[in-house]
Amino acid sequence: MANQSDSKLVPNYYVAIGASAGGLEALHEFVQELPSDSGAAFIIIQHLSPDFKSVMAELLSRHTSMPIYNAEDGAVVEANTIYLIPARKNMMIAEGKLLLADQMPDTGIHFPIDIFFRSIAEDQHHHSMGVILSGTGSDGSRGLLAIKEVGGLVLVQDPASAKFDGMPFNAVKTGVVDVVASASELPAKIVNYITHPIVSGSEKALTSAVKSDTGALKEIYQLLREKSNIDFTQYKPATVERRIERRIGINGLSSLQEYYNFILKHPPEMAILSKDMLIGVTRFFRDDEPFKMLETKIIPSILDDTPVTEPIRVWVAGCSTGEEAYSIAILFDEAMNERAEARSIKIFATDVDPDAIAEASAGEFSTNILTDMSETRFKKYFTHTSSHATIASNIRQMVVFATHNLMKDPPFSNTQLAICRNVLIYFQPPAQRRVLSMLHFSLKKNGYLFLGNSETLGDLASHFETTHERNRFYRKISNVRSVHNTMSNIGSVNAKNPAMPSVEQLYRSYQRNQPASSFPSITESLIQDYAPPAIVLDGDLEILHVYGDVTAYTRKLQPGKFRSSIEDVISPDLEIAVSTALHRARTEEDSVKYDNIQVTTDNGQTENINLRVRCVKQSSAAIQLYFIVIFEPSQRVITSTDTSLTFDAKDQVQQRIRDLELQLHQKQEHLQVIIEELETTNEELQSSNEELMAANEELQSTNEELQSVNEELYTVNSEYQEKIEEITRINTDLDNIIKSTDIGIIFLDNAMLIRNYTPAATQAVNLLPSDIGRPFHHISHKLHYNGLLKDVAKVIEDGLRIEKNIQTVHGNIMSITLTAYIDEFNVNNGCVITLTDNTEKVNLKARLVDSYNELRGTINTSLVSSSTKVQVLILDDDPDDCLLVKHQLNGDAQLSGDFQATAVHTLEEAQALLQKTHFDVCLVDYYLGNRNGLELIETLADPKSSTAFIVLSGALQNATREKALELGVYDAIDKAHMTPYLLERSIRYAIRHKKTELFLLAQTLNTPTI
Repeated sequence: MANQSDSKLVPNYYVAIGASAGGLEALHEFVQELPSDSGAAFIIIQHLSPDFKSVMAELLSRHTSMPIYNAEDGAVVEANTIYLIPARKNMMIAEGKLLLADQMPDTGIHFPIDIFFRSIAEDQHHHSMGVILSGTGSDGSRGLLAIKEVGGLVLVQDPASAKFDGMPFNAVKTGVVDVVASASELPAKIVNYITHPIVSGSEKALTSAVKSDTGALKEIYQLLREKSNIDFTQYKPATVERRIERRIGINGLSSLQEYYNFILKHPPEMAILSKDMLIGVTRFFRDDEPFKMLETKIIPSILDDTPVTEPIRVWVAGCSTGEEAYSIAILFDEAMNERAEARSIKIFATDVDPDAIAEASAGEFSTNILTDMSETRFKKYFTHTSSHATIASNIRQMVVFATHNLMKDPPFSNTQLAICRNVLIYFQPPAQRRVLSMLHFSLKKNGYLFLGNSETLGDLASHFETTHERNRFYRKISNVRSVHNTMSNIGSVNAKNPAMPSVEQLYRSYQRNQPASSFPSITESLIQDYAPPAIVLDGDLEILHVYGDVTAYTRKLQPGKFRSSIEDVISPDLEIAVSTALHRARTEEDSVKYDNIQVTTDNGQTENINLRVRCVKQSSAAIQLYFIVIFEPSQRVITSTDTSLTFDAKDQVQQRIRDLELQLHQKQEHLQVIIEELETTNEELQSSNEELMAANEELQSTNEELQSVNEELYTVNSEYQEKIEEITRINTDLDNIIKSTDIGIIFLDNAMLIRNYTPAATQAVNLLPSDIGRPFHHISHKLHYNGLLKDVAKVIEDGLRIEKNIQTVHGNIMSITLTAYIDEFNVNNGCVITLTDNTEKVNLKARLVDSYNELRGTINTSLVSSSTKVQVLILDDDPDDCLLVKHQLNGDAQLSGDFQATAVHTLEEAQALLQKTHFDVCLVDYYLGNRNGLELIETLADPKSSTAFIVLSGALQNATREKALELGVYDAIDKAHMTPYLLERSIRYAIRHKKTELFLLAQTLNTPTI
């Protein structure tokens, strides 16, 4: 534990704690387990009601000895201190100072936890910690990503132990949480991490361990490569070492080798470490100024330079969970809407983490993304509930997500914009050069490259012109291939997640193969040899399968799009017969056979065939119809139960025409009715839809506001509940005080009705428990106090204080005090009557007066009549002053006896004489060289000593006089004003008071006086 006696030391860690509804109980459990000397600072951010004065500081102070302050703007954060966010404020931190800003009053939802978490991550980096406790909603979950990115620790209350699990659940769902435990267990986790030797030591702690144990680190790299298919040796060593340091500290281990052994025994740890390495933090429109430049200059320039017919391609490398890619899509959509143009925009968003790509593809985010954009943009491009927001479908269709390893996979090509922000900073220089070469290859000439704030072009600077240096926008000016081979080591990266397409899979053909036939080849052969040519159709008359050679009965395929309808492939000679037979077979759900149909063959000859259409029913969840069109030579005799008809083309054509006309007429009538109904229904639906949309927006807004208000009310209610419990305890204490006190107290309101009283008050006033609420003038009393009611009225009206000693009917002396009853608003709201029995006190005072008079007479007689000389000891290092004092004592004494004066010049001599010789008075000079006379008095101070002390000084100050009197000195005399009369009076006063004290002490101890 850090030993920090000075609370103003700079904190070694800054712990940000987010809590909402139900957070009071969790905060109590959390702070009462915090040590007061951890060396860390704790900043609590809550959802507070703007109309309620929080008493959180008062409530938490009972559970910790650390000082608790409501944060003030510009306050320097100190170690071992707790800070609370004020109501109606957003709080940030910069250079260790808290900064406050008013919340925007026109927005219904606020995310103060996210705001502060991001701020503390930017300011304190890996010295920051984020803690999420009980609460509703998702506030804090996105801020945790920022803390994790900079290497900070992320802790969350176990959702199962939280009163409201919304915030803890959403935080855990981010996948970046290091510790999940109950609120009472989290402080121990924090302290163990802070005090861990590797975490709290120098930054080279793990570096030294690596130099001495390179084998363990190589094995860890190998395990990471096997787990994630990523070669982390290309990453900067400091990045990898810091991530490993965190995991060693979190798991309470002491060395790299011990951590390697831990990984082997706990396989899930490798997945956690791999996830730690790939933490990518992004958000919508991250960094206002660069995105403003994209909106106003870069994207308009791309649209101007690209023909309308040419597609626009964008590559977003390292897209993480997709916010940046969607932001680019939104900007392009806004630009096209402004120009009233329709363009083909394709944004390829890639990342090495398949889990991040899966999340990005879903396009669902928590509603706290509202803080990243304007409310207008949010409503236009997102459909949202109280907890989730989903990207609009037109924006989602513009983005293609895929897993992609920048170290292995090929780049995209012919892009007008390539974006790779905050990715290069994690790579070593050779890997950075390779990635930059890929980006250069990806861009068309005059295409734009957008990098992160801390990234530069390096060796490729000559191939780009700088568009804006501070915002890292560059334009490709050369098509010369880079010296770095951008296509080496190409491989697949997505073996772990086949459900998500990789870049290689995107290059594959999208043409699907036809399903394989379910008939074995032997069956096919038999049908081919013995069955007549036939075509199998489904219920929609689409061709499913063909048996035998049907080329004599079908048309030749024409160029263009192929359709599988029987009407498009059947021969013209058979078209009417086939359509008529199919119509009858479908209507009657039975087989149909036509005989002697003339067909012209390819060589111009005619032949007669028989046409059969078999209707086959197949039962499944619903009955399905299949049709088999069979072509048979007319001379072939086949046993069949089908009814055979001679096909008369003329009659069948006329009948078919009549059937079709009837069907067409019926269809037209039915269609007209449906159209009219649909038009009416459509109008009603449009009206209903508009109303529902308006109502839905209002309900969404109301729901969000109610949720926010509910959180605030719950926090207020929790604080009120705590105060009620405290007031109940105080009332119980007061009840016990009232019952046990010997002082009579009566409480009256401003109408002189009895509020309450103590049992001792019944000795003077005839009160019963049933008298509470009755007028005081209805109650009789035992006091000779006729003006009691008038005085009570005067106190209630004027707020005066009245004290009197009144005799009771039994002869007792009762002290009565009337004071105003002041309520919580500092208003006079009644009267308090205090009754104290002073009979014994008055009698004791009379006896003390008599005793004092008797004592005084005895002392005076003793002083006057005694013939014994007064023994005086003079302590002064100046011999001349000693002679002066002796002369004044012996020449002008007014007592009947003379003074016997003895002079010494040092403290040691005075101590020796006082221990073996009795002196009535000791005159002590204050200044004795390097010492002072008070040292002697302090050394010999004894209540039973008969020597009285008087201090002499040449320059007597008030401070000296006060210090002397505190030590029991009876007087202090300034030498400049000393006279025989003053000296004699001071000695008389000192001897008298000394004898009085000894007399009273003897009376107390029941021992004889000197």
